[in-house]
Amino acid sequence: MKMAEPVKNILVSALIGVFMMMPGVSGATLAVIFGIYDRLIRDLSKPTKYLKEDFWFIVTIATVGIIGAFVCIKGLDFLIDGYEVPLMFFFATAISIQLPDIWKQADDGNRPTSRNILALATGFALMILVLYLNTSSHAWEVSSSPLAMVAAGVVYGICILSPGISGSTVLLALGLFSAVINALSELDLVSIAPLIVGAIIGGLLFAKVVDHFVTHNRKTTYFAIIGLTAGSVVTVVVQAFMKMDGGDQLLQCVVAIAIGIVLGWLTHLFTKKYSTPQTS
Repeated sequence: MKMAEPVKNILVSALIGVFMMMPGVSGATLAVIFGIYDRLIRDLSKPTKYLKEDFWFIVTIATVGIIGAFVCIKGLDFLIDGYEVPLMFFFATAISIQLPDIWKQADDGNRPTSRNILALATGFALMILVLYLNTSSHAWEVSSSPLAMVAAGVVYGICILSPGISGSTVLLALGLFSAVINALSELDLVSIAPLIVGAIIGGLLFAKVVDHFVTHNRKTTYFAIIGLTAGSVVTVVVQAFMKMDGGDQLLQCVVAIAIGIVLGWLTHLFTKKYSTPQTS
């Protein structure tokens, strides 16, 4: 098991990086599924306390995650241009199969309370609101001023640490996704530096909030995560149907769903064997 831990962290980090850049899916959801979300949030919220203890864990998540993100960026244009709709069905299917694993993270042996159910419903409703905003006729467009970019970065930083909420989808809604992808692909970090600064600020501040809730209201927090994740699946599926071009893509979508089922089941087996138990 000790030999498997570094390998698991490398694989999960790469997948988190890929998921983080894909509109409609959440890298944080994968961290929850594989049982490292609590640990990651704890380390980000209290870096001075846990940096030494979790140094290699943090380095692995950051380094391999960045590599996974850049690999995704390089192939993103090709995949989205040619297979955007099947890709959305693929991710929605794979994530759906992982919902029972997230449920197990929240299970403490007691029946859900009304507060737990309310948290789940709120998380689900939030994702439906995101769906409405993404499909609304009112187009969002963020100013290119540094202050506006920092503000957008804060929102993005919060979203990438929120299971079920896709940070890239939010960038898409804000009209910044293409510009960010192009800048990252060309390593033009200067043009999006305010966004990066805002993302770091938003991520670190949000990590402290989540760490507090996970520590003191763990079950309720995880029920909110379940709602967010289930809502994100609905969001992705609805947008995929809206983007379908008649029946021409039907076979591709069926194949993508089948692959998603296989990958989701393999991920479930991998999670069952190597996941790190969450602790309150």
